[in-house]
Order: sequence, then C-alpha cells, then structure tokens
Amino acid sequence: MAEVAKKQYKSKYHILIWIAVLSLAFMGMLEYGYLGTGKGHWFWKLHLGLVPYISWLVLTYIATRPKWFITRYNPTEMYQVHRIVGIVGVVMVCIHWYIYFLKALDNPLAFWAGYISTAAMLIALIFGVIYLTTWIGNKAKSMSRKKAIWIHRLNLVAIVAANLHVHGFGRISKMVPFMPALDVFTYAVVLYYIYWMIKQK
Repeated sequence: MAEVAKKQYKSKYHILIWIAVLSLAFMGMLEYGYLGTGKGHWFWKLHLGLVPYISWLVLTYIATRPKWFITRYNPTEMYQVHRIVGIVGVVMVCIHWYIYFLKALDNPLAFWAGYISTAAMLIALIFGVIYLTTWIGNKAKSMSRKKAIWIHRLNLVAIVAANLHVHGFGRISKMVPFMPALDVFTYAVVLYYIYWMIKQK
C-alpha cells in the first residue's frame, strides 16, 4: 500500500517576511513625513511602537485563517510564530511606553489611548499565555478556551486604541501618506476580523 504523501507547507517564517516588509514600508512613510521638519531622521523610539503595531495587524488577519493561507501554510506552525512575535511585540511596546512615560500628558487623546492600548495588550497577552498555551502546566484547563479567546481578543481594543493614540499627535496625524495608509490598513483588518467573528456564529 502506497504511503499517503505528507502535505508540504510553505515556511512558517514567511509571516516574519510579511511583517518586515510592511513594517519597513510604514517606517519609510513615517520617516518621509518628518522630512523637512528639522527633526532629523531615524525615529527609532517611534518605530519601537510602530513595528509591533504592524505585527498585530498581520497576526490578527492571519488568525482568521483565510482559505488562501491554510492551503499553503500549517496553521499550527503559524500559531507558534504568532506567540513568539506577540511576546516580542509586547516587549517592544513596553520599551516604547517606558521611553515616553507621561510625555503625552498635555494631549489627553494620545495619553489615554496609549495607556488603554498597552493595558488591553498586556491583559490579552497574559490570558493568551496562561490559558491558550501549555507553557504554564494545566492552567489552560482552568478556564474554557472560548472565554480565554474572547479575553485574548482585547487585542482588537489595543489596536483601535493604538490607532487613536497615533491620531492624538498633531504632526503625525497629518502625515501623508503615512496616516491614511495606516488607517486603511488598521480598519480593514479590524472590520474583517469582526466580520469573521460574526460569520463563525
């Protein structure tokens, strides 16, 4: 009897390439927005927040398991990358947060949206690690997977709040093409994810 050929999937690390390409594109648009302002260039402190933001959007879209994706990539391997990128992203955001701690006090939208985003992201991460992985023993069994997934979806709140946080800074919010491109990418992913959730019911 002939053995069933094991399906050959594309590399799970392609996700990292997509994140890198999109991050570089948005970093370039942000740098372009600062040209001629006398502020210099290579705003790495801002990029510490921008790169995780783009990563969230890519991972949020992939989490809907689009048909084109699951026919080419192994979903189990994708979630392995998802976890690692999520943790690295949170670390980068926390460094971004630490560097700019309390520096947006004079701008309520930027200040509160930034802190709401960080809090939602941390809660989503903690519940994701404790209840959606086997990294911490049997904790995953102490809460239903459905409830844990819903709490993990606070990442959507984090994404929207992060977008509002960026809008809170006058100079950046007026940058073209950076801000329009970021808004289109953000709300296309968020609305698609909400549509996908409704479709699952």
